[in-house]
Amino acid sequence: MRTGESRDSVRCLDLIALDPQAGVGGDDSLDRQGPRAHFALDMIRLPPARAETTEAFLMQSGPELAALCTECGACFNACPMVDYIDLRGADPNIVTGGLRRLASGEAAPDQTVAWVGACTKSGQCVDACPQKAAGLDAMLLIRIAKQRAINDTRQLRAKQDPSYFPRIKTFARLQLSDEELETWL
Repeated sequence: MRTGESRDSVRCLDLIALDPQAGVGGDDSLDRQGPRAHFALDMIRLPPARAETTEAFLMQSGPELAALCTECGACFNACPMVDYIDLRGADPNIVTGGLRRLASGEAAPDQTVAWVGACTKSGQCVDACPQKAAGLDAMLLIRIAKQRAINDTRQLRAKQDPSYFPRIKTFARLQLSDEELETWL
């Protein structure tokens, strides 16, 4: 037993390790051993897959999320990347309307494609979205739109450099000093 663990929590986790189905109904339920047993059991269960394949997920979730979007432009206005790609003067309603079209697999305006392509997943769009309470995850909608722009409408190019990540790993392993980094970069 480790420091800070109670005998009950160790026994609960040992029982779950021996029989992952323990505690699922019946008289032998681990719920009788307290809330920790129930919590530990919930922690080892995986949620069911949303779809069989990534493509099926994109086909199903894209239109569902797009239907929740009202094209208000709040996500676009909150996005920090808008300034870096010179889209601050663009009409947020047109850009987010294109977002809905991309998520549904249709072509979108160039401004929308540039915006989804520049997404850094800051998450500011999620907090800004007034439809969040209705179940709209704005960042997921943008990520789906980006994938559809790459795969379906071919408006965004996929990165095709197979040596890109190995080169980054190699460069990181060098552990260069600040002076050396200035020379190399």
